[in-house]
Amino acid sequence: MYLKLLRLFLKENFSLKRLLGINFKKSKGKAIALSIAILYALGTYIGSFGFLFFEFGKSLAQLNMIELLLMFAFVYATGLVIIFTLFRSNGYLFHYKDYEILSPLPIKPRTVLFAKLSVMMIVVYFTLFIFLLPLTFAFFYHAGFHLISFLFFLIGIIVIPFIPTVIFSFLSLGIARITSRFRESKILTTIMLFVVFLGIMYLSFSFNPEVLNPFEGQQSFIESFGSVYLLIQWFAEAVYQRNVLSLFLLVVTSTVPFFLFFIGIQKMIVVTNQKGLSVRTRKNAKPAKSITRSTVSSLIQKEFNKYLNVPIYALNTGFGPIMLLILGVASLFFKSEIELYLSQMIGLNVPSELIVLIVISFLLSMLYTPAISLSLEGKNFWIIKSLPISPNKIMFSKIIFNILLGLPVALLSLGLLAFSFQMTFVGILVAGLYIISFSLVTSAADSIINLYFPKFDYMNETEVVKQSLGALLGIFGNFSFILISGLIVYFLSDAMSWQLLVIIASLVNFILFFVFVEVIRKIASALFQKMSG
Repeated sequence: MYLKLLRLFLKENFSLKRLLGINFKKSKGKAIALSIAILYALGTYIGSFGFLFFEFGKSLAQLNMIELLLMFAFVYATGLVIIFTLFRSNGYLFHYKDYEILSPLPIKPRTVLFAKLSVMMIVVYFTLFIFLLPLTFAFFYHAGFHLISFLFFLIGIIVIPFIPTVIFSFLSLGIARITSRFRESKILTTIMLFVVFLGIMYLSFSFNPEVLNPFEGQQSFIESFGSVYLLIQWFAEAVYQRNVLSLFLLVVTSTVPFFLFFIGIQKMIVVTNQKGLSVRTRKNAKPAKSITRSTVSSLIQKEFNKYLNVPIYALNTGFGPIMLLILGVASLFFKSEIELYLSQMIGLNVPSELIVLIVISFLLSMLYTPAISLSLEGKNFWIIKSLPISPNKIMFSKIIFNILLGLPVALLSLGLLAFSFQMTFVGILVAGLYIISFSLVTSAADSIINLYFPKFDYMNETEVVKQSLGALLGIFGNFSFILISGLIVYFLSDAMSWQLLVIIASLVNFILFFVFVEVIRKIASALFQKMSG
C-alpha cells in the first residue's frame, strides 16, 4: 500500500503539468519556451555561483584547506532544508489538504505519514542536488575524484537533512499553533517566518573587508559552527579523509532522531489534521463596514490582502525589498564595509554610484508578483473572470501593486545609500530615473508572462510561487533587463559618461514598458477567455 500511495503522491506532485501548469503535447510553443528558460536559468546559476565556488575552491586548495568546501556544502544544505521545512512541513505532514479523503480509507495512518514524508524528502533531495551541483564539482575537481569519497558524499547528503527536518518541523507547527489563536494568523505567520529567516541570515553572514570572494566572508562562521555542530566535521572527515568511523557517527547521529521523529509524531499527525478541519468563530464580531473605492483601488487592495495572507508568497517575493531596506539602513552605520564588500562582490572597477544601482536593480528584480499573482487566483479565477471588470484593469492593478511594493522601498534605499556614499545630486537623479524605469518594465513584462503561462491547478501556493514556469521566467526575465542595461554601459563606456549611459538604459526601459503595456491591452481579453480556473 505504501508504494501505491507513494506513486500516487509523486504523480500528483511531480507531473510536468502539475509542476509547470502546461500540457507539453498541446503546447509545443510553451514547451520550447520552458526549455529555453530552464537552460537560461541553469546557465546563469552555474555561470555565477559555479564560478565563485570554483575560484573559492581553488584558493582553499592552494592553502590545503579544501575540506572546508565540504563544510560549506553541509551548512548550505542545512540552510535549504530549514527554509523548505519551515514552509512545507506543516502542509505535508501536520495539515495536509487531502486528509478528509485519506482518513476514511482502510489505510493505516502510519503508511500515509510515511508516504507523505517520503515525498517531502524527495523534494528536499532534488533541491539539494540542483543547488550543490556547482559546489560538488568544485570540490572533486580541486581535491581529486575518488569513488569512495563520492559515495560517502552521497550518503552524507542523504542524512544531512534529517536533524534540521526534525527541529524545524516542530518549529513550523509551533508557529502555526501560536498564530492560529489570533484573527490575523496568516499575517503573523508571515512576520514570524521573516524574523526566523532574517535571523538565520544574520547568524550566517559576516562582513570581511579583506576577502575578494563573498563566500570567504562566511568562512569564520562556518568554522565556528563546525566546531560546535560535530556532524559538520564528521561529514568533512568522512568524505575528504574517507574516514569510516566519521561516516558511521554521522549516519547514526542523524538517523536515530529522524526515526524517533517518525515514530513519535504518528499520533500527533492525526490530532493536528483533525483540528485543521475545525473552524474558529468569534463571538464579538464587529459589523462589516462598506467602503467605496475605485475599481483599480479595490483590486490593488485585494492584491495586498492576498500578499499578506500567503506567507510563502510574501517571503519569496518580499526578500528583495526587505534586503533593500536593511542595506539602506545598514549603510548609515557600516559605510566603508558595505562599499568595499559590494565592489568586491560585483568585481567591477566602476564608480560607487553605479555599484549602488546594480545592487538595487538586482534586489528589485527578485520582486516578481505579476508573474504569478494571476495564477494565485486559483479556483477563484472564474469569479474575477465573471465580474464586470475588464481584464486590462485586472492586469494593470497587478502591475501597480508590484510597483507600489518595490519602488518606494528602492527609492528610500537609494536615498540612504546616496547619503552614506555622498553621491552627487545628478547621480541620485540618474539612478532614481533608472530605478523607476526598471520597476515599470519588469512589472509589465512579468504580467505578460503570467498571461501566457497561468497555473491555476495547484495543491498549494508554493507550487505557483516556487515551481511554476511563471516564477522561473519572472525571476530570470527580470535579470535579463539588468543584462541589457549592462551591455549598453559596457560597450559604450568609452564614448560617454556613466550618467548618460544610465539615462539611455532608462529610456530603453521606458520604451519597452510602453510596448509591453500596449501588448497587454491587445492580448488580455482574448487570453482571459481561453483561461479556466
